[in-house]
Amino acid sequence: MSGNTRRAGGAQSVRGVNYSTSPLLASKTPPWRSRFLVLLVGLGFTVLIARAAYVQVLHAAFFQKKGEERYASTLDLPANRGRILDRNGQLLAISVYAPTVSINPQQFKASDEEKRELVALLGLKAKELDAKLADDGAYAVLKRQVDGGVAQQIRALRIKGLTLEPGYLRRYPENEAAAQVVGFTDINDEGQEGIELAYQTQLQGHSGSRGVVKDRLGRIVEDLGEPVDPRDGSDVQLTIDSKLQAIAYQRIRDAVGQFHAKAGSVVVLDAQTGEILAMANYPSYTPEERHNLTGGQLRNRAVTDVFEPGSTVKPFVISKVIEDGYATPDTVLDTNRKEVQRFARDGIDLSKADGVHVLIGPDGAVVTAYRNHDLRKVKPGGHRNDIHHLTA
Repeated sequence: MSGNTRRAGGAQSVRGVNYSTSPLLASKTPPWRSRFLVLLVGLGFTVLIARAAYVQVLHAAFFQKKGEERYASTLDLPANRGRILDRNGQLLAISVYAPTVSINPQQFKASDEEKRELVALLGLKAKELDAKLADDGAYAVLKRQVDGGVAQQIRALRIKGLTLEPGYLRRYPENEAAAQVVGFTDINDEGQEGIELAYQTQLQGHSGSRGVVKDRLGRIVEDLGEPVDPRDGSDVQLTIDSKLQAIAYQRIRDAVGQFHAKAGSVVVLDAQTGEILAMANYPSYTPEERHNLTGGQLRNRAVTDVFEPGSTVKPFVISKVIEDGYATPDTVLDTNRKEVQRFARDGIDLSKADGVHVLIGPDGAVVTAYRNHDLRKVKPGGHRNDIHHLTA
């Protein structure tokens, strides 16, 4: 009986809990509240579906491109610039491997000893490296066109977050001897002076590209598609002879120093073909070291400057005489009777000016006459006062 009593008492205690005594539970929920909640949930699903359609259907290409930019990148494959050669195939300009050293400041990790070695190899100051590392960006260039040997030592340090990007540096074996003729390129490997500038399109070539996938540490883990191979530039061969060029430069340099001249130029031609075998100027410069240069050093004076013709006009005078039939290439002239005469024309006394140079023929007649650089001639057998302008 006692057991039955306990069971009955337990049942009574359960039935004794009356949930209706709680004001919150006893009050009835308004019908609009449940409908509002259902409406909010349905609206949320609608927004999500609309957004999914916007991203995956309407603008799928745009968002796919943005996603690929986070892991895919395109690497430039620089083309090798064409060489400049002399008439014998000797190098006047050539490109050598010289990479660019760059870092990712967010991933850069190196010990103090490695940092000291790095700045020493690059010729930088510790403060310069610290300033690059303080950059919030993901890319910073430490130095461009680093020598190939230095690049190998930097690669041996195996510093995390440091990259050696392919690049080239222009070298000029003839240095200052052919500087104004060959010219030079800038840090972007584009011609700025001389042949480098004149034949820029032919020399530059076309860079290639390579699509890759990188992980979060910037390491290449996969190639995307086929790479586009670079097309190297074409070589340019000059009529210059590098040996004659070096000799010509030494001679003009010594002559300028001997006579204390401001500058000098020399040009060597092949008399049979008209080809230029040497063209040298002084003062000159070293194309690979162009600090504090002046226009006088850069200018190719043999081409740009204006010179008085001097005795170079004499062949033109004789050519005109032969052309007009006053003499032939076989005519013998008594050059010992060359003399300076004074002429007058139209009452003007030329004696106060420079003398008129006269070439006398075998019969004593005046063959040619010219004054200074104003070419004039006198017909054979004519009166010595009969001076006419020489026209081409």
